[in-house]
Amino acid sequence: MKEIQNLPFFFIIGRPRSGTTLLRTLLDAHSFVKVPPEYPVILKLYNRFGKLKSWSAEDVEAFDAAFRQKLPSEYWKLEYLNIDEIRLKQLLGKLPTDAKFTDFIKVHYSCYQSVYPTTELKILGDKNPVFATYVKRLMKIFPEARFIFLTRDYRDNFVSVRRFSFEAPIVALQAYRWKYVTRMMLGLKKQFPNRILHIRHEDVIASAPETLSTVCDFLGIEMDMGMLDFYKKKDEVYNMISSAHFDKFHSGLGQPINPSRMGLWEEKLTDNEVKTADAVVGIWAERAGYKRKYTYCSASIILKTIPWQLYGYFLYQLMSFAEFLPPGLRKHFARFLPMLARIWHRYFKKDK
Repeated sequence: MKEIQNLPFFFIIGRPRSGTTLLRTLLDAHSFVKVPPEYPVILKLYNRFGKLKSWSAEDVEAFDAAFRQKLPSEYWKLEYLNIDEIRLKQLLGKLPTDAKFTDFIKVHYSCYQSVYPTTELKILGDKNPVFATYVKRLMKIFPEARFIFLTRDYRDNFVSVRRFSFEAPIVALQAYRWKYVTRMMLGLKKQFPNRILHIRHEDVIASAPETLSTVCDFLGIEMDMGMLDFYKKKDEVYNMISSAHFDKFHSGLGQPINPSRMGLWEEKLTDNEVKTADAVVGIWAERAGYKRKYTYCSASIILKTIPWQLYGYFLYQLMSFAEFLPPGLRKHFARFLPMLARIWHRYFKKDK
């Protein structure tokens, strides 16, 4: 039991459509690592169980039941974790009454059955883009955890985001959200250089062996070249995760790493969209390793971005506040947050 409790833990942090799923898959394919598919329950469970010092049988049962409660998104499904129920029951029964909240998370994550064989479990990981703005809380909950911060060129990120309906395809808003997360994470990296590693999606694509070797060193595990064969398990992934979901969001995972979608913004974005994105992101582009096309933009473009930047700022403040709401109110708030995206796609996208 101590082996599970003592397992190191890490988080993959980044904006949606930044390559976090590819990195999760690559690390999950490592023979020493397990990283379940997206299933963001940690913060929700911590609000309810995080302060427990002594766990009764009823508390353990309640935690497991809460872990299994349906989540707001149709893409966050418990069955995607393919949990080994027999092993889970055994491990939960062995946890001491003074176990920590993190021990229960590790037990559940360790029972995730990946399509990739694990010869020896040495570390567990979590990948949930919705956690990107809650890193400070996660660092307190998991005091020893490490964080891999992944960025993708903010212009390519926008090209990818606007293909889907989960966020409003407004370039000024999405550029601000990219800047907000990047500024926060690079600031934390200065404070905690040993706990946070920043890598670029472009480096994962262009030089996978070298970048993955850096990631493995950071996590304290040996490099496993078998990670690069992740795509060979496509059929098994289809059997575990909805093929429609896979094809819609992650079709590239069924083939070797392909750099063809790098730099798409140069042909997909208008000049005005590029100027807008560059104006909003500003110097944070270079600080994250990217080069702006326009380092100077007209006052009219900057002024037009201000309402969306303010909206993005207050949206993040509301999201942080909502984490401390009672479960019922938090559930309603989670349904309210995507409202702008739904309105935009319903009334505007059809005209594109």
